[in-house]
Amino acid sequence: MQNNNARLNFILLISLAIFSMVQMNTAFAAPDAGTMLQNFSLTAPQLMHLVTALAYVLGIFFIVKGIIELKKVGEARTMMSGEKNILGPVIFIVIGTMLLYIPSSIQVGTSTFWASTTPLSYVTNSNDPWQSIIHDAYLIIQLIGTIAFIRGLILLTHLSERGQQGNFGRAMAFIIAGILCINFYSFILVVNNTLSLGQS
Repeated sequence: MQNNNARLNFILLISLAIFSMVQMNTAFAAPDAGTMLQNFSLTAPQLMHLVTALAYVLGIFFIVKGIIELKKVGEARTMMSGEKNILGPVIFIVIGTMLLYIPSSIQVGTSTFWASTTPLSYVTNSNDPWQSIIHDAYLIIQLIGTIAFIRGLILLTHLSERGQQGNFGRAMAFIIAGILCINFYSFILVVNNTLSLGQS
């Protein structure tokens, strides 16, 4: 009898929980894609600060590693050993410096492709209902481009290792794709003008 009462209480509790969830279905409704995109774009500036801070830390690490490797090269030269090459430490120091000055490195990269180096420098249209979603998408693409640019610089450090010559193409692909994503609006305009898209 006590076991049946426990089952009945459990069934009543589950029924009450399901009924309350059905009554409050608006609170548990899944957000649409626009809301998720907007929520993610609100965190994009903080994520950009995190990525920039990570680039600073990696830059300091690569500079210190390059100086240590340069010291090893100097010691090997004094011992008349020809095994050490100066190219590796120089690559670490140069890439570390580029990561330490990541905003300037990105500006140099964007000025290589475009005269205007201001990302997202497009004219907003207040009558366009898609404007906020487009702006949020551009912020997310810019964040992905910054991460790709940093990834390309990190891949360039592998050139100091023997047998890693194939990484140069991959690194340049990441760097160029990152620059194109950072100023994605200008890239889209170039593609539209080149292919005459959207013109009658």
